Amino acid sequence: MKSYIKNIIVLVVTVVVAFIASMDFLSMHKIEKIGDNPNITEIKMLSEYSPRLKGTSLDTEVYFFDSGVEGGTFLILGGTHPNESAGLVAATALIENIEVEEGRVIIIPRTNNSGFTHTSPFDGMQDFFTLTLSDGSERTFRVGNRLTNPVHQWPDRNYYEGTSGRTIYGTENAEVRNVNRLYYGTEDGVLTEQVCYGIYNLILEENVSITMDMHEGSPEFLYLDCTMVNMKRDNTTAMSIASDMALSMNFDDLDMRAEYSGVTSYGLSHRSLGDNTDSMMTLMETYNPSMGPLHGKMDDDLLINGNEPNYYEAHNDGYIYFDVPEDGYPLLERVARHMTCIRYLSEAYSWEYPDEAITISGIPEYQEIVDGGFDLILKPL
Repeated sequence: MKSYIKNIIVLVVTVVVAFIASMDFLSMHKIEKIGDNPNITEIKMLSEYSPRLKGTSLDTEVYFFDSGVEGGTFLILGGTHPNESAGLVAATALIENIEVEEGRVIIIPRTNNSGFTHTSPFDGMQDFFTLTLSDGSERTFRVGNRLTNPVHQWPDRNYYEGTSGRTIYGTENAEVRNVNRLYYGTEDGVLTEQVCYGIYNLILEENVSITMDMHEGSPEFLYLDCTMVNMKRDNTTAMSIASDMALSMNFDDLDMRAEYSGVTSYGLSHRSLGDNTDSMMTLMETYNPSMGPLHGKMDDDLLINGNEPNYYEAHNDGYIYFDVPEDGYPLLERVARHMTCIRYLSEAYSWEYPDEAITISGIPEYQEIVDGGFDLILKPL
């Protein structure tokens, strides 16, 4: 009898723990609301461009801003790698604030929607971070993982060849769940590749002129505060546009350089989408200390304030190329940098192609964002 009661107790405790764990698991699948903007002209799903995504956790919202005035089309990708938080927050801020006066802007804030439903195992990663606005309201964002959730795409292939010719195998096999390794994509590939195909097909169907893929990198990465650009667009170079953008940012005392896509960067957006579409492809990286192996406790000081003394010390000792600030590199400044890059890219593009102008208002100056804080660019919900 005692053994029977003990078994019942164990069973009840197991059910309670499983229920609590399941609630935590399901909370990661809840999509945070994005604030209203009357200038949004349409919201589609990516599955309209890649039909097999419909009903899956990788389908995601696509926001359209159509000025009604003829011009070019600017596609902006956030959340390709969800743990690179500045991309999601910048895309959200753009959706909530911009008005397009010439041409069109298309924004995908959660490019890998599945990646937001889990975090890196054994890395002590927070599920969420919360930004408190001056009125006391809070905006919560998921941290996520750079890869599609294995619950949604499994198993990882021991060998996989993408449409770009990139082969994924051995210790890299988890990259078959990395959106930024499988471009230009195919409609009948693995789910992650179907996301790539949807973006590729969107670029073709919507005649996208210029694309920006917003990223962050660990402090060890050599291309921080850098914009990668594919040189081909109608058989002419796009470097002049990216260079104009970088020059404008440097005039604002914001370090920026433009580099050509690596010749072996197969499967990455700035290479493979640029090689296979007429869109000018760009990808920008900002510094994110939470992504590097030297980071300490995963808390708001690291995620929001960008403060990691280990990296400051490593830079001073000559091990880290990037000039790590002593007082951190806050998320706000990284978001402001992405938004400023978008503004200057659209201006440079419009200067180069006046018949395809893309004129965007509602993006404050970099210093205005830094001084005004998240109150200036995120709406209370």
